[in-house]
Amino acid sequence: MKKLTIPQQYQLGITSFIKIDENLFNKLLNSLTEAYPFISLDSLVLEISPKVEEIDINDLQEILRAIRSIYSLLTEENLKKSEIVEGFSDAISNDDAFLSLSDEELSNFKHRLNKLLAIDGSITISSKARGLLQEYDHIFLKSRIVTDVRPIFKSEIKEGIAGALVVHTLKIEYQDASGLREFYVTLDSNDVQNLQSQISESLVESDVIQSMLNKANVLYLDPNFNSK
Repeated sequence: MKKLTIPQQYQLGITSFIKIDENLFNKLLNSLTEAYPFISLDSLVLEISPKVEEIDINDLQEILRAIRSIYSLLTEENLKKSEIVEGFSDAISNDDAFLSLSDEELSNFKHRLNKLLAIDGSITISSKARGLLQEYDHIFLKSRIVTDVRPIFKSEIKEGIAGALVVHTLKIEYQDASGLREFYVTLDSNDVQNLQSQISESLVESDVIQSMLNKANVLYLDPNFNSK
């Protein structure tokens, strides 16, 4: 069986998942079952939080982040649900970060994880969609365009400026296997217009495809969608 570990960024969420009482856990489970398959974690938190008001919203975010990581692992590593349950149970039992948990709580975690992984709905779909979006070599993070005026001096510089150019610098930040990276591209105004036109065409194409999917009753997952 593949040996699993729990990264530090998910330990708080796993602990909160274990510590909430059984009634609250069942409410959380029902909310996850009924939730729209949001790709954005923040959107999922906003969708579920009114249904589990007893859970602090920051704790809820940590719990849902941990849950999505478990589902992502299930999909990406092609593991059986039983392997996930046993692997995480062993990981918690042997991790000093969870020493404060009682034997009963460890047993409850196993039981709860089994119930969680039995859900075959929105959380499964959103985890797979998120995985597909991150399956590329280069993942776009953000961009910025800085516009400058570049003076053109006369042959005799002391005589002043003969004219000027407007130059745009496009900065793109992205992520690859080595971490966060960035690069810069110089554009003139014609380049910016072409880029704007291409982006507009892509948005129109996206709308057409979305319409086709809706007519075929295929659920369209919009990464920017944050409400029903």
